[in-house]
Amino acid sequence: AGGGAVSGAGVAFQPPVPRDDLLVLLGYAKAVLNSSRSEGMSNTLLEGMTCGTPIVARACPGNVSLVRHRRTGLLYSTPSECVALCKELLQHPHLSATLSSAAGVYVSMHHSLEKERNSLKSALEVLLDSN
Repeated sequence: AGGGAVSGAGVAFQPPVPRDDLLVLLGYAKAVLNSSRSEGMSNTLLEGMTCGTPIVARACPGNVSLVRHRRTGLLYSTPSECVALCKELLQHPHLSATLSSAAGVYVSMHHSLEKERNSLKSALEVLLDSN
């Protein structure tokens, strides 16, 4: 394998790309699929939500903290649920648009650069004050 994109059955696996290219690619994607069994706060999900790309993610604690099932994305527990939700998303463009719009609002309200910066600053202040 030469390190390029690998595609098949409607899925494309991309090699690592520069961040600016990644954000462009996310905007073209039909969905961001997160299959992690364990996840913290996934930057990939936040980036996808910001770019207006629908989210399909395994229902693990980190993903559940970001995605509200059928409001800001789709959550699954089993591979068969994942397949069914992906098919549903592709068959219903209105669902895709509704989830993407709500996810963008959620990220801007709860995970904007300013909110993230302030949260980090507060956490650092607590750590520094405790020493």
